[in-house]
Amino acid sequence: MQPVRKMPVFLKYDPNTMRYALPAFLLFSLALHGQGFDAIDQHCLNTPNSRTRSVAKLAAHLAETATTDLGKLRAIYAWITLHIDYDDHYASSDFWATPEYLEEQSAEQVLHHRSGVCQGYANLFCALAREMGLPCEVVTGIVKESNGAVPELGHAWVAAAAEGEWRLFDPTWGVPTRGMNAFTVNDVYFAPPPERFVLNHLPDDPVWQLLEKPVTERVFRKGDDDEIGRYLSAAPDVAFAYADTLRQWLLMDAAQRMWHMELRILEFNDSNERAVFSLGQNYWGLFYDQFRLLDSLADDSILLDSIDLDTTWFLGQVGLLEKYHSRARDLLSRLESRERVAYAEKFYAPDDVSAIAHKLKGAMWSGQFEKALHRSADHNDKEALDEMRQLLLNADGEYALSERTLDCGKIYNTCLEIWHNRSLAYLQMAQREVTMLEQMLNDKDDRRLKTSISVYAPEIRLFFQRAAEDVHKMTLRPPVFAFTLERQRLIQSGLLTLRSCEIRAKRAAAMPRLEEMLRNTIFPFQKADAICQELAGIQTDMYQLMDSVENSGASLDADLMHNILFNLNYETYSLQYNLGTLQYKKAWTMWQKARQSNSLDAEKSNIQPVVDRVMEAVRHSNAALDAVEREGVLSSAHIAQRRQLVGRLEETARQLRLSLR
Repeated sequence: MQPVRKMPVFLKYDPNTMRYALPAFLLFSLALHGQGFDAIDQHCLNTPNSRTRSVAKLAAHLAETATTDLGKLRAIYAWITLHIDYDDHYASSDFWATPEYLEEQSAEQVLHHRSGVCQGYANLFCALAREMGLPCEVVTGIVKESNGAVPELGHAWVAAAAEGEWRLFDPTWGVPTRGMNAFTVNDVYFAPPPERFVLNHLPDDPVWQLLEKPVTERVFRKGDDDEIGRYLSAAPDVAFAYADTLRQWLLMDAAQRMWHMELRILEFNDSNERAVFSLGQNYWGLFYDQFRLLDSLADDSILLDSIDLDTTWFLGQVGLLEKYHSRARDLLSRLESRERVAYAEKFYAPDDVSAIAHKLKGAMWSGQFEKALHRSADHNDKEALDEMRQLLLNADGEYALSERTLDCGKIYNTCLEIWHNRSLAYLQMAQREVTMLEQMLNDKDDRRLKTSISVYAPEIRLFFQRAAEDVHKMTLRPPVFAFTLERQRLIQSGLLTLRSCEIRAKRAAAMPRLEEMLRNTIFPFQKADAICQELAGIQTDMYQLMDSVENSGASLDADLMHNILFNLNYETYSLQYNLGTLQYKKAWTMWQKARQSNSLDAEKSNIQPVVDRVMEAVRHSNAALDAVEREGVLSSAHIAQRRQLVGRLEETARQLRLSLR
């Protein structure tokens, strides 16, 4: 798919000084009115604003009363000349030769602002024509004022086909002039005969004269109307088969059209620096349109599941983008005019293009990552995670290459998109891996969990960190978007959830050893003390994390906060119950040994603190169960069953305490 080609050229005129009407034009206008354009003109004049919200809507509205191709072109010409104001507010600035200027003169922007210059008028005309299925091309060249002067800068107008015949239009010069009724269409520049149009419009590409004997620039500049007329009336040595050329033109893609146009322009205007500059701008326009097309496709592939980019095709299109820029640079390097050289230097440099190309490739891989992420939404197997990780690394690698030469002061939006796309992918990857760890904890897959925590936790933390770095960059330059603040909250929440998984995994890893001690007929005091100390450290980590979650409550998602606190409180219950059970086994073993050795009175002072620790664990278990119950996640029966277990432990500890009196 090739981008729609615009041929950018810049003209800084007051359109009211640029009118050159000939009697023949006026006669031709009367003939056109005989075709019944009055109804079309009135329909266009009364277009409701609701039908002008987009090029597509406006095109559909304008075509409603037109029954022929020429009628459709009349509707376009009428609406533009009656509704678009000529406004070159860059006349005294250096902004007009920049990519931002090209964007402002795009069809969409001209329609939105209801103003533009010749390039914008022509872009909107062709966008509407193409929307109606009519071939249309923006034409660049030079013009002649009524006093015979030829301004240094160029102009842009339109060639469009109606019923298979190409015709010429200048919607900029067609705006009603002073002294005309502002609500009446100016017919002078609506499809005039080519031999009349060429009297004051000379295209860079001779094919758009639509003449079998193209007028040369020398004749155009030096000759008056009569001389040009005599030149045209003489038979050509060899007829210029423009009609055949244009038939072939319609079969070509944008790159082929540009190449053939370049050959004709350089042959026809090789010594004309303005034409060469304009040609370089045309390639730049192709570059810019190609960039916008690929950028839009890559963004859509990230946002929409329905878009699945062909990576081979996309990479080929990025290569074409770079070729457009390279050709533009080659042409602009021929310039000698200081002013034009200065304008050319405003275009992207090779380093800028390299950065843009790598950014587009990174966005393409980001889109592939999103597809893999959504495909594996219902499962977190290693194969799916490995695929996503590789796609993420592919994207990150391209983004890193882009940042090497990217000038954020010059192309800030590209920087912003890199940070946005990369932080999103890293955040999503980290969240997916955290979800996997949580599932393992819920499934009590202890063996797999221990390995996964050691492998994934450092990676997850790194992914969250990289996402945070990019999000931070996005907050340094206003405005700070709402999604960046939300992303910061998600990163904070993800890190807290990861920490919860790590702590819970430590407790799960200690449980098999604790259970083995409880089953063992010979109580291992030294190992028991070690694991009690380990569990106490885990409990401290839990309490610290709960404090962090509660203190961050205002900035966390409420459901997430409750989920983390529920898990930690339930883990606290389990840990304290297990810790209390182990301490009771230790106290009971000490009591039994003291009785067997008749040293109970002497050992009471050693046994009593152990029993106290059992009762302390009971209190912590009950407090944790109270917190779990408040969350309302578990059934009352489940809570009651757990309280019974704690109650039995408390009762046996109390009986042991009584025996020590």
